Amino acid sequence: MTFNPLAAPNSADFGLLYFGLADGGSGGDPFAHGQNLNVAFGKIHRIDPLGTNSANGKYGIPASNPFANDGKADTLGEIYAYGVRNCQRLFWDPKNGAMFMSDIGQDTVEKISAVTSGANLGWNAWEGSFKFVGTGRPTRVETDGPRADAKVTYPIVEFGQLDPLLQSNSAAIGGMVYRSTRIPQLSNLLIFGDNPSGEIFYVNADNLPKGGQDPIHRVLLDDNGTSKTFLQVIKEKNSAQGKAPANRADLRFGEGPDGQIFLLNKRDGTIRVLVPGQ
Repeated sequence: MTFNPLAAPNSADFGLLYFGLADGGSGGDPFAHGQNLNVAFGKIHRIDPLGTNSANGKYGIPASNPFANDGKADTLGEIYAYGVRNCQRLFWDPKNGAMFMSDIGQDTVEKISAVTSGANLGWNAWEGSFKFVGTGRPTRVETDGPRADAKVTYPIVEFGQLDPLLQSNSAAIGGMVYRSTRIPQLSNLLIFGDNPSGEIFYVNADNLPKGGQDPIHRVLLDDNGTSKTFLQVIKEKNSAQGKAPANRADLRFGEGPDGQIFLLNKRDGTIRVLVPGQ
């Protein structure tokens, strides 16, 4: 869950709470929650924690929500966007307020998507840019006719779960749009990663791509003049701790004041802060 930190104090959207819910089913969204506006699963929601006009009176539903006044009694007014499989983080561009989501895929595609009011992010009709075929395991996608539905908001970037750079399991994790000059090498980049492998990636935040892997660039860490992956750094820390080297990173990003970027993981008990390269 996250507050939108970008709205001006006198804005009607100030202090609203955004949160994502996964589709609530087993593989392939068997209950078709993602595209159903009558259920909470598979959605990004926006509420007013201080309001009282919800069904239970415990929070508010902003009148500006896209489905709050659609005249359909069964539609959930809390919904801000739909077609979500497993939202892992919402983050905003501090320059223009644009909102983004990292969404873990089913068996094929990991993605980062721009999120706008009322957006259909595709799931489970689509997995990334490709038509989803939810029969059997693993499920599959059709490569014919990518991005063919004009009503769907497709990812800005996506990567295949079987990319040889990654592990056998992959999971997109956001992320931030970095507008500080504290680390000039990362300025004006949209930064994200792959959770298990700890790989870190970026795309140009001012020229957002329209899907695919080609625009994605890899980030390596400079450790005393040696380029390393985050997982390599974790493994070396494990060795110094007298522990068996980790086989995955479980990467998370954190933001601090004045342009700080933190890298977190579950494997060596260490929080790291990035510093500018020499």
